[in-house]
Amino acid sequence: MGTWEIFANFFGSYYTWFIALVAHSNIFLTCLSYSWPSPVLPKLFEAEDNPLGKPLTPDEGDFIAAIFYVGAAVGPILFFGIVEKIGRRKVLMAISIIPPICYGVLMFADTVTLYNICRVLLGLWTGIMFSIEPVYVSEVLADEERSFLMSIITIFGFSGVFAAVSVGPFVSIPMFNGLIALVSLVISILMIFGFPESPFFLMKTKGEEATQELLRKLRNRDIVDETVSISKTVANETKSSFLEIFSNLKNLKFFMLATLPLLLQSYSGIALILNYSQLIFMETNVAISSEWCSIIVIGFTLSTTFLTPLFMDKKVSIYTLLILCLTGIATCDFLLGMYFLFGRGESSLTWVPLVVLVIFVLVYNCGLDPIPWMLLGESYPLNISAMGTALSTSIFEISVFPSLYFFHKFDLGYLFLFSCGFSLFGVFYIKFFVVPDVEKSKKTNQIEMTA
Repeated sequence: MGTWEIFANFFGSYYTWFIALVAHSNIFLTCLSYSWPSPVLPKLFEAEDNPLGKPLTPDEGDFIAAIFYVGAAVGPILFFGIVEKIGRRKVLMAISIIPPICYGVLMFADTVTLYNICRVLLGLWTGIMFSIEPVYVSEVLADEERSFLMSIITIFGFSGVFAAVSVGPFVSIPMFNGLIALVSLVISILMIFGFPESPFFLMKTKGEEATQELLRKLRNRDIVDETVSISKTVANETKSSFLEIFSNLKNLKFFMLATLPLLLQSYSGIALILNYSQLIFMETNVAISSEWCSIIVIGFTLSTTFLTPLFMDKKVSIYTLLILCLTGIATCDFLLGMYFLFGRGESSLTWVPLVVLVIFVLVYNCGLDPIPWMLLGESYPLNISAMGTALSTSIFEISVFPSLYFFHKFDLGYLFLFSCGFSLFGVFYIKFFVVPDVEKSKKTNQIEMTA
């Protein structure tokens, strides 16, 4: 009997909940790693209580933050072929040891080189985790529980960001890294001993009988129909290369529809806020401390994750939501750009950064957070879906690098004005290119159905 069966017997009908919650805890850790620079870099820029023994230079700090996204960009593409051969569960098990090792090393790291190496490895782990965790969990869950248990992944993500900004500033760097190492070690152990193989991969490698045996442990109902469905899905799988994405204009259009919304999210300014929120407030003269300003903004981000489902329940088009969100975010970016360029020294404007950033995250959560990832899952046809998703995810990750790397090389006002311009480009692109194309496709489908 496998160790996962012990967990299955212990949790009974709640076993799939255990799998989903533990797996989503990795998303908590990945997003915590995204925002790790926010509380840590301000301490490394100081001489006191600095494990490096001397303050970081601005260039070194920017590189420590940005190099993470190089690893995150490489991960999905590097492990794509490996996942297909050995399955998502084995890859999840293998990479789960990276966070406890890296954060364990960071507890005692006293050189910039060690920080850079650990950040690259954590980025690699994050990129792989983001590309395979949702697929693995959705394959394990039953149809009737998939929608809810997959929808809470956003809460885990923003909880990780909130944990970084609410705990990191108030403990030492070694203790902060040690806490993350401990939590990630517990999650790794639970995954290694408690997770079963995916029914889809089991069908592919061991056949119908082994798959049915697993499904009997996972489900409290008849499994015949699901077994047939899994068998058909596996039989219809096709293998293709990344080059096929660019082999014709139709596939290239799918690539653009999937990738550009992710870039709109990346360059909206959210990367600066999630990674550098405390450093941003240190550049202002807000009366509240930078630590608490950061907690307020991220707290609003976490507490308003329900906004997109609320608006979509009212039958608002996702493209309308995106246009409205991008317009609101462009306005916030413009106000922040003007403040950092011209209003930083005005005592009457000290309230602007905090208020505008709170409005920013509220608008962002109305659609720009989840919708690009929804479109990523829907844009590619089945034959290029796996490669296309991996490539689009990698492009999204590497797009964050310049935003962070140039943080201390340009005035903050110019960075927010760039985000403003990119968001306005997004409004133009969606309104005049995407929406007409979608409406044209709908009309074509209607004509074909009536014919």
